[in-house]
Amino acid sequence: MTRFAMAALLLLLPGLTAGAEASPATLLPGSFTEFAFDQRPGAQLPRDIRLRDEAGHAVTTASLFDRGKPLVLVFDYFRCTTLCGVVLGDLAAALAQVPLTPEKDYTVVAVSFDPGDSPADAAALKARHFERDPALAGAIHALVGDSTDRGREVRRLADAAGFRYRLDEATEQYAHPAGVVLVSPGGTVSRYILGVGYDPTDLRLGLVDASRGAVGSVADHLLLLCYGYDAAQGRYNAEVGRLFQATGVLSVLALGLLVWRAARRPGQG
Repeated sequence: MTRFAMAALLLLLPGLTAGAEASPATLLPGSFTEFAFDQRPGAQLPRDIRLRDEAGHAVTTASLFDRGKPLVLVFDYFRCTTLCGVVLGDLAAALAQVPLTPEKDYTVVAVSFDPGDSPADAAALKARHFERDPALAGAIHALVGDSTDRGREVRRLADAAGFRYRLDEATEQYAHPAGVVLVSPGGTVSRYILGVGYDPTDLRLGLVDASRGAVGSVADHLLLLCYGYDAAQGRYNAEVGRLFQATGVLSVLALGLLVWRAARRPGQG
């Protein structure tokens, strides 16, 4: 599905949610726009953020920025049951088709903003999404905050990158946008790729630009929230469920239109 179509569906979200079933979630659709990326191309990310990797070793953002290669920065919480897995799975699939060498030409930094995530959760996430491709797995840095700082360091990094998130205590889930941030060597934000279903060409060109220190323009706003899974019922709530249903219907209609046009074309010649 094109980004335009997805954006159109998201604009229709209030209509799709009218009469929705009761949900334990406390964040209302009217507040969802608060969680869009606050895009900041050209912003310098802080170099003194202290994190821990999947082995529990201390890592600073300066040590990641000073390797002379661009970064794909993605914020997630590693025990997420909603779109986080889709973001990472789509990212891994797209990077597998990018004609660049992982770790030599770029690295991927996945940072958890959940203070409850541990190095063990980081290791599990890396195994779940990336270890099918050993070359790519070697370029992945799955990082969590220090257990003593209650998420303050990660919050500083996320704020600098324009990534917004909030915990819904009723569901114990975080609302946050879907997308990745491409970062130039040295830690400057180069550009944003929003949503899911990443185009390998977009990633390749973005990484090449980021490697040169190029700063892109603000991407078209696409608000796809990782939020809305009803843990109490083990399924997506009405808001997200109806959105997914509408997305599927639109995809089927688009496919049907293509088949119809292809069937008509010979007769028109």
